[in-house]
This record gives sequence, C-alpha cells and structure tokens, in this order.
Amino acid sequence: MEQHIHPGEILEALKRKIAGFAPGADEEEIGTVIQAGDGIARAWGLDRIMSGELVTIDTGERMVDGMVMNLEEETVGIILFSDYELVNEGQTVRRTNRVAEVPSGEGLLGRVVDPLGNPIDGAGPVTSSARRQVEVKGPGIVARRNVVEPLQTGIKAIDAMVPIGRGQRELIIGDRRTGKTTIAVDTIINQRQAAGSEKVYCFYVAIGQKRSSVVQLIETLKKNGALEYTTVVAATASDPAALQYLAPYAGMAMAEYFRDDGRHALVIFDDLTKHAQAYRELSLLLRRSPGREAYPGDVFYLHSRLLERAAKMNDENGSGSLTALPIVETQEGDVSAYIPTNVISITDGQIFLEADLFNSGLRPAINVGISVSRVGGDAQIKAMKQTASSLRIDLAQFRELAAFMQFSSDLDPATRKQLDRGERLTEILKQHQYTPIDVYKQVMILKAGTSGRLDKYATEKLMAYQAALFEYLDTKGREFLEQLRAAGGFDETLEARAAELFDAFEDGFDPNAVRSDVDSGYTAKIAMALRERRSPINRNMLRLVERIASRDLASPSLETELEHIITGSDDEEAGRFRKLIDSCRIIDYDKSRRMEDLFRAASKLMAPRIEGIDANGIYDKLLDREHSSSTALSPFFALPHIVVDGEEQFEMLIVRSARGVEFDKNAPNVHAIFFLVGSIDQRHFHLVVISSLAQIVNHPSFEDGWLNAATHDQLRALLRDIDRNKRK
Repeated sequence: MEQHIHPGEILEALKRKIAGFAPGADEEEIGTVIQAGDGIARAWGLDRIMSGELVTIDTGERMVDGMVMNLEEETVGIILFSDYELVNEGQTVRRTNRVAEVPSGEGLLGRVVDPLGNPIDGAGPVTSSARRQVEVKGPGIVARRNVVEPLQTGIKAIDAMVPIGRGQRELIIGDRRTGKTTIAVDTIINQRQAAGSEKVYCFYVAIGQKRSSVVQLIETLKKNGALEYTTVVAATASDPAALQYLAPYAGMAMAEYFRDDGRHALVIFDDLTKHAQAYRELSLLLRRSPGREAYPGDVFYLHSRLLERAAKMNDENGSGSLTALPIVETQEGDVSAYIPTNVISITDGQIFLEADLFNSGLRPAINVGISVSRVGGDAQIKAMKQTASSLRIDLAQFRELAAFMQFSSDLDPATRKQLDRGERLTEILKQHQYTPIDVYKQVMILKAGTSGRLDKYATEKLMAYQAALFEYLDTKGREFLEQLRAAGGFDETLEARAAELFDAFEDGFDPNAVRSDVDSGYTAKIAMALRERRSPINRNMLRLVERIASRDLASPSLETELEHIITGSDDEEAGRFRKLIDSCRIIDYDKSRRMEDLFRAASKLMAPRIEGIDANGIYDKLLDREHSSSTALSPFFALPHIVVDGEEQFEMLIVRSARGVEFDKNAPNVHAIFFLVGSIDQRHFHLVVISSLAQIVNHPSFEDGWLNAATHDQLRALLRDIDRNKRK
C-alpha cells in the first residue's frame, strides 16, 4: 500500500522537535568566523557567549586567542591577541567559558610578562598562587578609608610640594621626553628602602612603547636592585592593539592581589594616551560610533573604571592599599586636550612636567603652578610639613618676581634677597635621575634652604653642599636622623639639635675646595643664541634664554661672562681664541660614518695633551655628554665639548669629514666637528670658543669653503678670515 507523506506533516514534526530542543549545559558551543582582518574577527553561532570571554580560533596552523568585545544581535566582535593574519572566514571559534583573567601572586615578582600573564623574559614559566579577572568593579566607598599614609617617591620636589599617598591616583603629565617615566622609575627604586609590613610591591605597565625602551628600563631596575619586588607588564608598539588595550587592566588585577591581602602595591601605567589610541583603533574596527577626535563615547569610562580600582582599604578589609600613577603625554603642553582632561578629572591630582623647564636644565621639570595633590599634607610626614609648608608659595612668588625683574639692574636689597633665596631653593630641588633620596635627608637639605643657611653660598656650590651634608648625616649625624625618624617631626629639642648639626657641618665645609661640573646640556645653545641672534639655528634658543634668565643666568659670575660674550668686549679672550685657531690640530677623517668611531679616534689624539684623564676617560665623557643633549647644532657642524678635572687646560681638535658623520637623525651628515676639552677654571673661555665657532660656521661662505679647501692650512685661514671679518 503506497504511503503518502504530506509536507504539512513534516513541517509540524520539525516544529515540535525544535520547540522541544534544549541544549545541555555541557554541550560545546561552536561558532564560525564570518569576517576577519586588522586584528578583529566577527563570528556567528555563539549565542550564549559572555562579554569579555576568551575564545580560541582554529586556523589549521595554530590556535589563535581572542576576547569577545562586542555582543550584537546575530554576531559577536572578537579582538585577537596574536597571529591575527592567520584568521580567515569559515574557521571554527570555540568558547573557553572563562572571562579574561591573569595569574597573580608573589611568583610574578621580578618577572616580565605580557598582558595575558605569559612570561616573555626567558626565565621559565610563571608560578602563580591564584588567577584574577582583569575586569572587576572597584571597592565601594564603605570598604575604603581616607588616604593618610605617604608613598615616598624619593624626589624632593614631589615629596615636598606634590605629595603622593598610598591609595591615591596621581597623574604624571607632560610632553614627550620631559622625564615622566623617570619619575615613575625613581618612585619604584625608592621603595627598596621599605621593609616588612611597609613594603610596596610595584607593577610597571608599558603600553605602546618601543621594546628597546622597555629592555633599558628593566636593566635600570635590575641595576638598582628594584626588579626583585617589581613586575613588568609589557604590551609594546609591535604588539596587537588588543594586547595594548588589555595591559593596564591586567596590571591592575595583578596588583589587586597584594591590596586585598592587606599589603601595599603601586601600579604605573605608561602611558594612557597610547592606551586610549589602541582602544580607539579597536572600536573603529568594530564599527562603534566615533565621537570627539574619533574616540568612542565611552573612552572616559575606559579609564575611570580602571583608576577607580586604586584605593586605601579600611581596617575591616585588611588596610591594604593600591596606588596608581597613570602617565599621559601631551602635545605642546596642551593639558586641555581630550584625553588629558578626562584623566585629570578622574585622578586625585597631577604632576605637570614642562618642556621648557626640562630643556633649561631644571630636572625634574615640575611646574609647581599647575601641579597639585588633592590629598596634600595628609600624605606627608610631620617633619616635611613643618619644613616645606611654604615652599610652593615661596617658589611661585620667586618665579613671578624673577620674570618681572629679570631685565632690571637696580634692585632693592629686599627684592634681591628674595630672588637669591628663590634661586637657591630652585637649585636644591634639582635631582639626577635614578637617585631617590631618603625623605629625612630631603627634610634636612630643604630645611637648610628655607631657613636661609644656603644664602651665603654661591648657587653652583649647592649640589656639592647637599652631597657633603648627606655624607655627614650618614656618619656623624646618624643618631640625629634616627631620633628624627622615631619622633616623626621636630620639637624644640630636635630643632636645637638640628641647628647644632648644621653649624658643625658648615664649620668643616669649604665651598672653595669644591669643583662642580659646569657642562649643562644647553650651554652651547645659549652661547650660540647670544652670539648670533638672527641665525635660524639659534632663533629658538632665545626663548630658552628668556625662560631660564631668572634662575641659571641669575648667577652674577655667569651673567658677567655672558655679557662679555654678547658685547665682544673681552679683547684678551678674543686674542686667545685666535691663538687657539693657529695652534690647534686639524685632521681629515673618513674612515667611518659612525659617531662612536670618530669619538674614539678624537679621544686618542687629545689624550696626550690633557693631564689627569686617558683616552678612554675622554671617550666616556664625550658619549655621556652626547646622550644628555646632542652636540650636532646644525646638520653641517657639531661641537662635542666636555669638562675635565685639573686646572688651566684647554684643547681643541678640528675634524673635517667629506663623507659626513652621523650624529642623530636630524644630523646624519655632519662635516665640521670641533672637539673642546677644558678644565673647570676655563668656563669663560669655553663659552667664548663655543659662541665664536658658532658665529663662524653661520657665515655664508663657511660651508663651501670648508668642503673645498685643499689643505689644512687653507681651512685654518678660512677660520681666521671669518673670525677677523665678524669682529670688524
């Protein structure tokens, strides 16, 4: 009997089957890639997947990891962490049922990991005691307490005027190459002084930086004994945007382990500008709506949910703390740009680093007018509050007065005294990188400055005064420091003991026996600017001179020297310069285009004429000088110059290179190089030679004459003729 199957019956049977279908909880959900490219994939078939869940994509060659970032009606958007060029349409996507998480615990200390917690330092696998989700909600208000414990950075200008407390969020902001990372690294290094329950565990998150920069930073931490309590989370510029986006959340999750365990942690984000740019890239690829400057509308939430996780916990929650130091890069000092204003409104204050101050030699280049800590004195020890409470106001008044009076020659005694005091306070706030100072030693040098004890010393002697004072405190003043540390602040007895200690120290301190290094990175540029004001090479330098006139040029001796250089009134030094041209050595050098090879050859030639230093010492000093500020002052000529020990020594070596020597990317073919080596007592002549050479090489006939001269005698005659003509 023939059986007829009606389509309607089949349809009804299918409907019943579909209606009764209920997949098991353990049944694997598999999706399919329907679109891929630029580190982004879209997948279909993952109906029950979670936002932030990790997935794996089978590319045939290897499994590629990713994280779900967009949940749409039919598809999900996935950001890919590696090998995204292998991902193509039709490949299988599998859920992991795990939201993005990272390892945490003591096993991460001393290690370098990527944002997923995978080791990238070649030191074997990471041993972790727990795993934590990268995205969690910050502690509530009830679980927190006020920030009352100081986090010492070891930097005088910060600990005295912009103090940071444990649990605070303090923004470090400024242009590129103004010392932002140095402040962060100094803060990490300074934590090596803490021990026991006061120990601070540090996490440095590198976002979008060059790998070479990260390697250099790791070596610095290792050299200073700070890597053992530090974890470096690196998502470099060559890593996908997805890893750069995830990096700060991963670093925060690792640091939260110590906060929740009742200990103290510090996390540094370097920097959130690149983080926002990575997030913008991902959002635009995921077709999220762009807003101001093409950033998505939730870019403020991006950083607020990150930084709100920094907190000082109350006693019921372990009393731990997590301090955040985000770094933001500005363009031309514009703090009103989109990302800077966002982060400023999220944080508890900012440390603003100014490029002009940095270039003038004031380092750290902190602008105390814009910098602020909303925690204030709560994050300072009592001794620092007693000593530096008026320091910010004093410096602000000094700079305002100095800017107003810098062109006035007739000052009343009170104004001159205020200017001199401000000049000295500014000088003692200078500090070399990677040399954090114990907070009680900071108190003592600041006390010497605010009490007027430094007024009797020349400004250039103050760094030597500080070094000698610290050495004295480490030996004969150790008992006093222990008493001050135990008391926390000054009382009448300790005030009297401090005065006695200063008196005893100053009785044995001889400022005339101190030799200081006058070779600042901008010395040549100042002399050039003052010598030939209309030169395109020097035009920008005039603004630099105006910025620092109230500080570095306020020294009477240096001011007089520069005045002689400007007016050319020192005939004796001018004649000495002409004799130097006649007697100096001139060579042609075309063996190599590498600057280091030239420096090595020049050092060997100059060493026999300089006492107290060999060729290797001159070479090292030349390289150190070059690293602080390039001596290629135009694409055609360079003035490598250093200061050496001894007295009455000055040597010049002139080098001509037909091929050209590569100093930096802005000066790849330098043809005229003037090496200057002089002792400390030759500072004035050093400046005279620099400015005179600067004017010679700016002469219209110099370059052609330099390259076309057939002999060294013709080169010497060229220099003499231009010098003679410019003095008429």
